[in-house]
Amino acid sequence: MTSKNSFLVDLKQNAVRRTWSILLFAISFFFVLPVTLMVNFSSLLKYTEEQFLAKQMLVSFKSVVVLNPFIMAATVIFAIIAAIHGFSYLYSRKKTDMYLSVPVSIEKRFAAIFINSMLMYVVPYIIFLIITIIIAGTYGVKDAYIIKMAFVSFGINTLFYLAVYAVTSIAVMLTGNLPVTVLGTGTLLCYENGVKILLLSMFSNYFKTYSPFSDEKFLKTWFSPLGLFLSFQNDFALALKDNISVMPVVEKAALHLVVLAIVYMVITFLLYKARPIEACSKSMAFKKSKKVIKRLIMIPVALVFCLFFESASGNSLGGAIFGLAAGIILCHCVIQAIYEQDLKAAFKDKRSIIYIAVIAGFIFAVFKFDIAGYDKYIPNENKLVSGTISLDTPFGNRASFYDDEYDNVTGDRYRFNNMNIIDKSLLCDIAYTAAQEIDNYSTGYGSEDNPYTISATMKYTLSNGKSVYRNVYFDYKENQELLNRIFADVNFKENYLQLFDSIFAKNESLYEIRYSNDFITETLSNGLNNELISAYKKDFIDMTFSDVENTLASGYLEMYAVIKNDNADENSGMDDSINIYYEFPVFDSFENTKAVLQKQGIDINERVSKEDVFSVTVYDYVNNTEPIEITDADQIEEILDAVYARSQVYFSAVNSHYNNDYDVDISIKPEKYNGYYNIGCGFKNGHVPDFIKQN
Repeated sequence: MTSKNSFLVDLKQNAVRRTWSILLFAISFFFVLPVTLMVNFSSLLKYTEEQFLAKQMLVSFKSVVVLNPFIMAATVIFAIIAAIHGFSYLYSRKKTDMYLSVPVSIEKRFAAIFINSMLMYVVPYIIFLIITIIIAGTYGVKDAYIIKMAFVSFGINTLFYLAVYAVTSIAVMLTGNLPVTVLGTGTLLCYENGVKILLLSMFSNYFKTYSPFSDEKFLKTWFSPLGLFLSFQNDFALALKDNISVMPVVEKAALHLVVLAIVYMVITFLLYKARPIEACSKSMAFKKSKKVIKRLIMIPVALVFCLFFESASGNSLGGAIFGLAAGIILCHCVIQAIYEQDLKAAFKDKRSIIYIAVIAGFIFAVFKFDIAGYDKYIPNENKLVSGTISLDTPFGNRASFYDDEYDNVTGDRYRFNNMNIIDKSLLCDIAYTAAQEIDNYSTGYGSEDNPYTISATMKYTLSNGKSVYRNVYFDYKENQELLNRIFADVNFKENYLQLFDSIFAKNESLYEIRYSNDFITETLSNGLNNELISAYKKDFIDMTFSDVENTLASGYLEMYAVIKNDNADENSGMDDSINIYYEFPVFDSFENTKAVLQKQGIDINERVSKEDVFSVTVYDYVNNTEPIEITDADQIEEILDAVYARSQVYFSAVNSHYNNDYDVDISIKPEKYNGYYNIGCGFKNGHVPDFIKQN
């Protein structure tokens, strides 16, 4: 009983010493939770129409108790304050001696500080959370699921608080004064993600075939509670938005935070026991940690300076080397001066400068000169399972894609999730071709020297379960056979556009289908929809790269549907219906599609007649002359034979069939379309009329 009472007395004394922190936490939660809710509800009552009020109040309640960014910010700040203030006596030799003179074991003192630090966050948080829920109930806002999520958020925020508290406590144990502790806390919280972002910047800056899809797993946080929690908040918000179970996300993050909190608190306690008394007021508590920490900071700082000065000097090697040297010397001098609390000590430990120059210089060389052969990666066919080819074509980039909830996804994301090409020789041949041509990239793909460039984002799935992503580039004129092999792969074709999957097929009977080439726009009768879709699918599967390489798209099909949103209810905040919209290219080689369209009387290459044109305006970007307005019927007819509509480029296979020197605006007479209508066009290569050139 004596031991128990002495511990409770020590706990109470520690709480009294930290009264101002307890009051700060309590007042902050009071304003962040009930006061914020009351302000939001008052505004809604004043400005929201009655039929929308209940839904908006529910949304507001959710934003306050579940997804409140102010609670996250407060959690970080409170954890840092609690750790620093709890162990602040370690900064003073006099206070340390006084604490050591009290007959309380190290374990009990540590436990008292830790328990008080946890209670001063948990108690006001839970009290004001309950008060906030009660206030919402008095306004008629009662939703069991949101209340459950509020307590889930409370639990995760508490674990996050403990993890940040533990990290800050490590910084306290490693340092001897407040300014260095704050710097150390920031370094420990941000170091992992900061280094990863730096490395990704170097990948992007130095490797021509680098793909941002490589970032996802690399950016996964393992050691920083701050990075982990930011990732959790994003996943948690998405799960709530999509009305899917949040518990897998919560359980995974909770387990990770618990492990971090326990491991870091054990490290803190071990450092607490080993911390020398004479560390008070010094910058660093342990001599052995000085060089290790300094060098770990110097390496990324040197590389940041290297990137900055290389960019500022026009990507010169000299600028990069100067930046590397400047970063090493400056960082070393600053840290050394902080360590010794003396500017004269800035150049002590010169060996660190040499060591870091070698390490940082080697890292820079690996990226700058691609020593590891990153850009010439070719997968081992024996270790390759499957792959994805997200080919960069105008009509592929123009396409729309939807997930199971009808939310938009990118074309790359859709293909990576659905396309699994098992032709290993094709995948390896693409990689080999791109590796052979990578040196041409420096001369500028898409420039006058390399006008016939096509690119693709590749995903190679290996037998060890890993996925390797690369952006590849090659000349399509010299590799037509390879591209025809890509276009002949059924898995590529059926997953390149969202034309063959269940999301598209589910709504086939609902689609309103139009054909357009900008000169004409015609809507098909519903009776032809299924026949047209079947014909189009056959033409698309049969399409070769050779069929579409040397021609512009004739036009495009628009498919539009309004479908019922099954996930919408009175509390979801979602719309009752969802609009989905697809656009697919139509090429002259699509014989089956053309035949169905002809049944409707549609000629895919039909243009307006010169009699329907009011005027043509030509913009000359070569000579930067004033725009030319043309109204002569014969000249208009010649122009109509020489132009293409801009949409034809947007839906083509490659970008080399148009002339960028001129823009042509064709204004149609109002009586043709019952109003003003303008068609944006360009001249076909080699078809600019002589009278345009002369003018």
